[in-house]
Amino acid sequence: MRYLWRIAACLPSLLSGAVLAAPVVIPQTAAATLAFDRHSEPLWFIGQLMPSLTALLVLSVGAGFRLRSMCGRIAGGRRFWTVTLFACSYLVLAALITLPFDYYKDVIDLRAWNRLGQTPGQWLAGEAAGLAIKLIIAALSIWIPYALIAKHPRSWWLLTASALVPVAFLAIVVTPVWVTPLTTHIVPLNDQTLLTKIETLEARCGVPHIPVFVGGGEDTVVGLGPTNRIVLSQEIFKNETPDQIEFTVGHEMKHYIEGDNWKALAIVTVLLFSGLFLVDRIGRFAIARYAARLGFDDLADPASFPLVILILCLFWMTVAPLFNLYARHIEHEADRFALELTHQNQAMGEMFASFSNRWEQEVEWDGFQAIFYANHPSNGERIRFANTYHPWEDGAPLVYGAVCRPMVTAGRNWEK
Repeated sequence: MRYLWRIAACLPSLLSGAVLAAPVVIPQTAAATLAFDRHSEPLWFIGQLMPSLTALLVLSVGAGFRLRSMCGRIAGGRRFWTVTLFACSYLVLAALITLPFDYYKDVIDLRAWNRLGQTPGQWLAGEAAGLAIKLIIAALSIWIPYALIAKHPRSWWLLTASALVPVAFLAIVVTPVWVTPLTTHIVPLNDQTLLTKIETLEARCGVPHIPVFVGGGEDTVVGLGPTNRIVLSQEIFKNETPDQIEFTVGHEMKHYIEGDNWKALAIVTVLLFSGLFLVDRIGRFAIARYAARLGFDDLADPASFPLVILILCLFWMTVAPLFNLYARHIEHEADRFALELTHQNQAMGEMFASFSNRWEQEVEWDGFQAIFYANHPSNGERIRFANTYHPWEDGAPLVYGAVCRPMVTAGRNWEK
């Protein structure tokens, strides 16, 4: 009988533990969200194809060499200005060709689905600003690869990619660290309670002080080397509980500690070398076979710019599924890291369950989304992972046990 009394005495704590450990229910995607996403997928895909289709149209009708001839006359035959003027003219022409479709997709269609977040005037201003940035970049840089093609016709792609890697490095460092704060209010984290938690996590991971800032619209890690920092969304304190914020910080700490931005730079480097190599090989093949139709017989001719755009766009669409697959792996591992560091399974599951309602997100990716643009695990995957991943409860080894000291729970270190 005394054993029955002991069991009865333990029932409140057992029941309490069962409630705390109850798996988070995976919500159902709202029917309206599901219908809109299925409707949007073909429009999104066509939008991705539009740069390639525009380049193909210009090449097939021989408009490229006519535009180049006109730019050459305006530039008085000076190569630098011919190349620059042609690239800028082509970008304006391409924007005008795609404008009707873009307006339908981004304004008319969204209005029909009651999802228009900006007025037509605001949309047009945004498009104009985007085009202006493209024109500035083209005016400053497009002459470099064309000068290299003319001077080093066989190795230009290698030289160009080598020159662009430092540019990519600066873009990863400069843009989020110094440019974004010019237009977005970003300040150092001053929540002392959260700072104390972060210091505890830092000590367990053996890393010095991690710079943490608040601002912008997403939780992320930016910068490289000395400029590396965690940036938390300004909405995080409104929408997440303290436990969820702790999990989010743990997730971002993985990106910080494991140097995921360096991995991103390595991927960009590989893509630059591979893409420009294909431009050289495929471009020369296409010119050799279709020179009469294209209206130019040398890759160094500015009229080849649409051909370069076509090859690079098709290359990106080919490798994007692999990129997305790897990105989902990186994000999944960040979730694992955060759970091992914080044990906030319940908070993680509830957070991603709330996203589907708050942001009208799909709970599960369909095949199209997973292939073409899903660079994070679905909310459903993340909830299932939160519900099932807790090796510390069984004394199983932790994947990141050698990176950060495991948590001590109830006087016991669950990971030896």
